[in-house]
Amino acid sequence: MYVYLVRTRLYQMEQHRTKNRRVFILTAANIDLEQFTAVLPVATTRIRVNYATFNSAFPAYGHPVHDGNPPLTYHLTPNKNWLAAFWAGLLWLTAAHTDDLDDIARAQALLPSFTQRLDQNIRLNHDLGFLFTLSARAQWIKTGDRDAKALALRGAQALLDRFRPVGGFIQAWDDEAGRDERGRFIIDCMMNLPLLYWAGRETGDTRYIEAATTHAHTSLRYLLRDDGSNYHTYYLSPDTGAPIGPKTHQGYADDSLWARGQGWAIYGFVMAYEWTQKEAFLQAAQSAAACYMAEVAPDAIAPWDFRLPDDAPTYPDSSADAIAAGGLLRLAKATHDDTYHQQAEARLRLLIERALDTRDDAQGLLRHGSQHVPHNYGVDTYTIFGDYFFLEAIMNFLNVAPDFWGSQAK
Repeated sequence: MYVYLVRTRLYQMEQHRTKNRRVFILTAANIDLEQFTAVLPVATTRIRVNYATFNSAFPAYGHPVHDGNPPLTYHLTPNKNWLAAFWAGLLWLTAAHTDDLDDIARAQALLPSFTQRLDQNIRLNHDLGFLFTLSARAQWIKTGDRDAKALALRGAQALLDRFRPVGGFIQAWDDEAGRDERGRFIIDCMMNLPLLYWAGRETGDTRYIEAATTHAHTSLRYLLRDDGSNYHTYYLSPDTGAPIGPKTHQGYADDSLWARGQGWAIYGFVMAYEWTQKEAFLQAAQSAAACYMAEVAPDAIAPWDFRLPDDAPTYPDSSADAIAAGGLLRLAKATHDDTYHQQAEARLRLLIERALDTRDDAQGLLRHGSQHVPHNYGVDTYTIFGDYFFLEAIMNFLNVAPDFWGSQAK
C-alpha cells in the first residue's frame, strides 16, 4: 500500500505542472490518502468476482434488508433497463485502472448485448446516453475499437430522434398504460447529453450539439428552481410547447427535493458547461451544488429526499452523495475553486466510513442506496449506479480516472 501512495502523490505532483496551483496544494495537503487508495483493490477484486458470478446478467439493485441484516447480493436482470449501463461502466473503470488484458476482455464481452438491445429496440428511452457512453464510447476510448465507436454513434442518433423541437427537449419516456409521455422531460437526462455532444464533434453534424444545448436550456428554465433545487420531471404541451407543470416520479412530492436528482443537476450542468463553455450552465451547476450542500447534513448520508414531512419514510441514499461528489470534483476543475474539492472529499470520506461494504463476500460497494422509494424497491441497499459513481469519484479524486463523459477524451 505504501508504494501505491507514493505513486499517487508523484502523479499529483506531475499534475501540478499543468493545472491550477490551488487545486494541487489542496490535494497534496490530504496526507491521509490511504482511505481512498484502499478502495481500489477492494473494488477491483469484487468486480472481477462479480463478473464470474453474474455470468451474462446485469446487477440492478441489492436485495432488501432482512431482519436488520444488510444484503450481500444484487438483484440480476437481462440487459433491458437503464441500470445496465453502470455494470459496463464499472468494468471499464476497472480495465482503465489495471490495464489488465483480462479486465479489458471482460468489459468488451458486454458490447454484443448492447448491440442487440439497440437492434431490437429493447426499452430505449432518454437513457440511451447512459447506455452507450458507458459501454460503447468507453470501449472506444480505451481500445480504439471502431465498431464500438460506430455503435455509440448509433446510440446517439437514437437519442437525437427523441428530441422534440416543439418545446425544445428530449422526451424522457414512451407512453405506457394510457399515460401520455410526449411532453415529459426529467433532470436525469442532463447526464445523457454528453453522448450527443460527443457525436456532434465526431461527425461534424451540428444537430446533435444544437439538440443537447437546447434541452439543457429548457431544463435550466423549467427544472431548476430559483433556490438551486430542482423538479424531478416537468411536462410541456407536446402540441404547443406551453408549460403544464412539474411532476415527480422518484421524489416524495412534486414540490419536494429528490436528492439523487439534485446530484444529477450538479453533474449534468457542469458537463453541459464543459462541452459548450456557456456560463449559464456553469452557474446552474454552482447553484445546484450550493443547494445540495445547504440541504445535506455534514455528518450523515443524504436522505432519499431532502424535503420530507415529519411523517414521511426516511431512508438514506448513498448514490446521491456519490453522484454529487463526482459533480463537485468537476466543478472544482471548471472553476479552480478549492471549496468544491473539499466538499467532494468530505462526502467521499463519509461514504467510505459509513456506506462502503467491507465484507469479503459482499457483491456491492456502497450500502444505503435507494433506487425507488415511492415504488418500494431497491430501498436502503446497493444501487449499481451508486457503485459506479462512487468508484469513478474515488478515481477522479486520485487523478487516475478515465473520462467517459467529457470533451477531452476521444
